[in-house]
Amino acid sequence: MNRHDDDDREKPSWREIDKLRDRSGHVSRERKSFQERTLRSEWAKKQHLREAEKFFQGKKGTEAYKAAHTAMHEKYGTPEFQAAAKNFLQQFGLPDEWGSLLLILDYQDTTWVKEALVAMRGMYEKRSLIEQRGFKGKVRVLATTTKDKILRQECEKILDEL
Repeated sequence: MNRHDDDDREKPSWREIDKLRDRSGHVSRERKSFQERTLRSEWAKKQHLREAEKFFQGKKGTEAYKAAHTAMHEKYGTPEFQAAAKNFLQQFGLPDEWGSLLLILDYQDTTWVKEALVAMRGMYEKRSLIEQRGFKGKVRVLATTTKDKILRQECEKILDEL
């Protein structure tokens, strides 16, 4: 083969080589900046995390839970509180956060009040000094005002332990 024969054939220009690369399946047709891809992946990551949190929260991750929880807190101290608390407790059971449990202590059904007392007693040591004092005061008031003998005994037992 002659050296001149190789030189005579048409060689593609660099522009043509780049066009061929762009058509390749190995190169993305949409050229997005690194920043755009990063923002999209961050958004997707946050969406996946939110969905995972909802999944692991179970009923607590639902809009119904949030609405019932908010209603119970907003109606505290009003005549509608008993209905809001009943609705929450029937749908979701006893809450596990301190503030909501404190509200349940003012609910009319003593069965739920006793459960709330037991749950709060279990959390007592990890609460701040102000929260502990508030809880003791609430239990004292409950012990003196309740007509339910068993609830009064439960309150007195908790106060003795504290």
